[in-house]
Amino acid sequence: MLRVLTYIARPSDIKRNRAVRDVLKDNFRLVSHDISRAKYDTPNGITVNGRQVRVNHLLRVGDVVKVRLTDSLSEKTVPTQGPLEIVYEDQDLIILNKPAGLVVHPSHGHFSDSLANYLCWYYKMNNDPHEIRTIGRLDKDTSGLIAFGKSRTAVARIVEQAEKGTRKKIYYALVEGKFDHPLGTVDVPIEREFEGEIKRVARESGDRAVTHYEVVRQYADYALLKVQIETGRTHQIRVHMSYIGHPLLGDSLYGNGPIEGLDRAALHAGFMQFYQPFNGNSIRIGVKLPPDMDRFVRESPLDITPYTW
Repeated sequence: MLRVLTYIARPSDIKRNRAVRDVLKDNFRLVSHDISRAKYDTPNGITVNGRQVRVNHLLRVGDVVKVRLTDSLSEKTVPTQGPLEIVYEDQDLIILNKPAGLVVHPSHGHFSDSLANYLCWYYKMNNDPHEIRTIGRLDKDTSGLIAFGKSRTAVARIVEQAEKGTRKKIYYALVEGKFDHPLGTVDVPIEREFEGEIKRVARESGDRAVTHYEVVRQYADYALLKVQIETGRTHQIRVHMSYIGHPLLGDSLYGNGPIEGLDRAALHAGFMQFYQPFNGNSIRIGVKLPPDMDRFVRESPLDITPYTW
């Protein structure tokens, strides 16, 4: 899915003595890597009125500037055929629903059976080569939505939305105990418990971490929460919920471990809202709870497409 960006020069461009490079940076807001690839690796990657030009080419009124964004298949990721649940795809993004227990990137013991390996295979089979560029992250045992960008510029624009607060991601968590109030915020720093260990701990000497939660349903001895994080610290939701005395059901690292029918931390990335990085259209995507979490709320089906927070 080739992305072609187009701009028609205006009288104001000529008055300001603008060149093609100004359009690439200011109007298209391309990152340097995508500009370089268009310049050096893509036939007719940068053209004016159909003719390939240098980026210092000065514009005239009515000039049609076009940039072709292309990519190449990741050389670091082995394409492996495997299950993918695609919930959204366009020229710039692909969003997947990741099952619990699947790592996102190749790692020790998972060289060829990660989500990235399966996505690389999908790109290859569709003759749509791309690097594997994750937008955000999910732990191995967390299920739900995760996005990948098809260019560095697409990723940069989505990350910018997160920094401005216009991109939202909502998690659902099953946690122990009863809540006295339906809304709450945990604003406590997080750091590694010990150097080199994966486990994190809430500690004032750590990096700032902020988690907002809302009780969706309260049961006898556990609750279903809707959670949104301002920061993206490793294990943030699990650490913060444990810190306030409500560890996630099934969490072996920060809670009381597996329970019947649930052998992982009960956390699901259920909803994502953002703007398409190039045309600005609003995109809202929700996916249902996986079976191991759904069984705890099954008596009353959960609408998991909340368009407002």
